[in-house]
Amino acid sequence: MKPAGPCQKVFVRFKHSIHTPSISQIPDFSKYSPIQPIKEGLAPYLFETMKAYPNGSKYVNQQHYYHNKTVLIENYARRTPNPVSLTQLAQYYDDSSTLTKAKIINSGKFVKEELAIRMAKKLRLLQNLPFNVVNNFHFVQVYESYYDIFERFRRFPTIRTLEDNMRFAEFTKDILQDFNSLNLPHLVMGALECTILDLYPTEKMDELLSDLLRARISRRLIVEEHLSVTANFLSGKNENTLVLGDIFQECSASEYVLEASRMCQRFIKDMYYDDILLPELIIKGTTDLKFYFLPTHLKYLLGELLRNAYTATTKEFIRKGLSKPTPIEVTIIENPENYLFKISDNAGGLLHPDENIWSFGKSKARASESLSSFHRLPGLQTVSIYDHLYEEKRQKSRSEGGFAGTESRCNYPREVAKPYIRTSLEPTTHWNLKKGQFKFEKPLIEILERPFRYKLGIGLAMCKVYADYWNGDLSLHSMPGYGVDTVLKLGNLMKHTQKKQLDKV
Repeated sequence: MKPAGPCQKVFVRFKHSIHTPSISQIPDFSKYSPIQPIKEGLAPYLFETMKAYPNGSKYVNQQHYYHNKTVLIENYARRTPNPVSLTQLAQYYDDSSTLTKAKIINSGKFVKEELAIRMAKKLRLLQNLPFNVVNNFHFVQVYESYYDIFERFRRFPTIRTLEDNMRFAEFTKDILQDFNSLNLPHLVMGALECTILDLYPTEKMDELLSDLLRARISRRLIVEEHLSVTANFLSGKNENTLVLGDIFQECSASEYVLEASRMCQRFIKDMYYDDILLPELIIKGTTDLKFYFLPTHLKYLLGELLRNAYTATTKEFIRKGLSKPTPIEVTIIENPENYLFKISDNAGGLLHPDENIWSFGKSKARASESLSSFHRLPGLQTVSIYDHLYEEKRQKSRSEGGFAGTESRCNYPREVAKPYIRTSLEPTTHWNLKKGQFKFEKPLIEILERPFRYKLGIGLAMCKVYADYWNGDLSLHSMPGYGVDTVLKLGNLMKHTQKKQLDKV
């Protein structure tokens, strides 16, 4: 298949079932078995599956080509995104930490235009992928979601007053909490499926996901900082009291290690039984270190890496029949440029070198295992951006006594009636904003705190992307027969506050 050029349509094949099968590109007709006669007829399902456009799509339809060419390609995609420094995030348009009416309004204007441009760039990236990749069910969800974000930011009225900005803050808050919050798992599931089907080289898929994840982090930082500044101003604060704004906090290295350890202990008890002996945790080095960082990202990184050590150590303890598990050591090291966390275990190490540990796709067998776990995650595996359309259609059909599969396409509702609400995200209200208590949804933490039976196989790949984003690195050193040292390096953000970057802020 040739990539979609700048003047080509990006078609998406329709998948009727709202349940994601093992490989979503293959239509799921498994419910039609010899012992279950087809009462309605198979033709409507075949017809829907063979369509070039998904039913009910707001963005991939007969008009999409012209709108995409004139609006996205010839206007927004030609613009250059603005690299942003961490200081600029917290101090929009001047060098002070003072919160003023003008600063809040200018911040809103910047976020509105910048997000539209950045989304346009990523949409063009997806459009230039081979058709059989972007046509994958999960990448379709991401594509539709990205176009939805692009259009919503592009169409939002110009921000001129504090009242305009208040509406914009509520608008961006909703985007963080609706269907778009599921882009992270959909990206990974799409990569796994493409690996299994040999649709895209593994190394290119890893580059693609790394690019999209870095851009995702940057967009969220820009939006969350604006919401934080708005909440501070509405709560009566006159200035940002923290160096990098409220979304960055002074973090105690030891406390975050201990918090991650407690999460891992609960994980191991859930995996085995409550009274199982747990490895001793030893924290060494600069134990009193405190540094500015994004709390959610630090919790995720330490949690994922420590869980690997706890799991391997406990399995080795049971396998060898030891009297107690060997200890796990975390050494904290500080230098002017970086902070290091070395996590050491004595769990036997990796018996064979595995170059795939840093890959999202991995081998076909391991990709299949990971995909199977994703498909069992509650609330993720059956989610489609079109689900609410089917539900409305079925309900209407039942009330009229008709068969949903035979309705014409024109009967589909053309607008999304309400934000996607089938996720387990904590709601945030207008009242929270006025109190300066805005709470951001955290899909990373939901993935981190999943039950043990869902082994996703992407922890190290994800951690490496996030470590790289923060001017750091992640490395693993194994001594077969003895143990593993995992070294997480994070850049000192105070050394990079003035550095303007694009997909790192």
